[in-house]
Amino acid sequence: MERKKKSLQKELNADQKMDLKDSGSDIMLSFFRTDVLKEELDQYESGKKIAPIDQLIADAEEALTRGPYSVIDKTTLPPSNNANDYWHPAPYWWPNPKTKDGMPYIRRDGKRVPGTRMYEPKSEKYDRTRLQYVFDDSITLALAWYFTKEKKYAKHGVRILERFFVNPETRMTPHLKYAQVRLGRNNNKGSNSGIIEMKDMYYYLDAVRLFRAAGFMDEETLIDFKKWLSSYLEWLVHSAQGKKEQKSSNNHGTFYDLQVAAIAEFLNNRSLLYKTLARSKDRIREQFAKDGSQPKELKRNTTAHYCFFNFQGWIYLCEIAYRFGMDLWSYKASNGSSLMNGAKWLLSHSGKEWPYKQADEFDLERYFPIWFSIPRRSFMKGMTDQFPNSKYSVKPRFFPYDGVRPYWNLGLGEYKKR
Repeated sequence: MERKKKSLQKELNADQKMDLKDSGSDIMLSFFRTDVLKEELDQYESGKKIAPIDQLIADAEEALTRGPYSVIDKTTLPPSNNANDYWHPAPYWWPNPKTKDGMPYIRRDGKRVPGTRMYEPKSEKYDRTRLQYVFDDSITLALAWYFTKEKKYAKHGVRILERFFVNPETRMTPHLKYAQVRLGRNNNKGSNSGIIEMKDMYYYLDAVRLFRAAGFMDEETLIDFKKWLSSYLEWLVHSAQGKKEQKSSNNHGTFYDLQVAAIAEFLNNRSLLYKTLARSKDRIREQFAKDGSQPKELKRNTTAHYCFFNFQGWIYLCEIAYRFGMDLWSYKASNGSSLMNGAKWLLSHSGKEWPYKQADEFDLERYFPIWFSIPRRSFMKGMTDQFPNSKYSVKPRFFPYDGVRPYWNLGLGEYKKR
């Protein structure tokens, strides 16, 4: 074990002098390559049409009409009766018809509680949709500022941050104690699986970086946001819910690591970042078979969704690890499993009928963000005719449940082996 830790530490330190500010820009981002964004900006300013940017600007105009948001805006209260606590019931748990008070709730698999699906009517009762608007509107506004330098976008994005994370009266309490609550069980506390509802914090932090670069976020606001983030990270790592989620062996473990790693990087907590990347590396053996399949995700009713969803999480973990000198794409576990085999297995199904159980309709375009985000290797040469020639010809936004970051095809650079 000690030898493994030393080996990984060597990988993490392999490029200590690496400039974490991507070449071509003085803005340090984590999930958008700023040198690529600069090239796209130059092309856009020269009059070249880039479809994702056109949609980005239209989406930003729409985002200006919404928010700023707060957890206190929900129309029901969590079990704590504190409106500042994030609140979302477990989507498949209903009152027990056999008891007078309906407690404890029972699971009705496949039948969702009204309001627990994102954006649907009655979702204003809870906080899940509201949180997603915070993440998605913010990255939209931040990138729109980057490409247009229109102050209105960055200013509105900062207002969203201040109301949701900073203002004492309106900010969210820094925990997810009441995410995916099954009433009448676990003292009406949420479950560890509810932590995945904060999964998109990773790209939201790039929005914060851009707002800071725009000059509309003062130092005090940034300090207050970092305090909130530090408190949330403390809960994420040390709470019973967090500890249980960290042990999850499927996509929940992947997205837990992504959250922790992204926040640790933002707060410059290198020790925690190291521990998280080390744990992530061990998960490859746990989650992938030698042939690249994902046995744990293939147990689900919607296997295509979960296999693609989990792999998207790995793509973003690879981006963090790569910047710190650790190449997860080249890693092969002792049992022969690897992320490259995982990519090959997923993409091998393109153009064919998915051979496993998939109860819901599956968006076939979800192949494309994976195709354009992974290292290009020789085994892919025979597949190129199945995929678009340009990443910009693919839609830039997928449904949040799919795990693809908004505008994934902007600021996306080619992988180059160290």
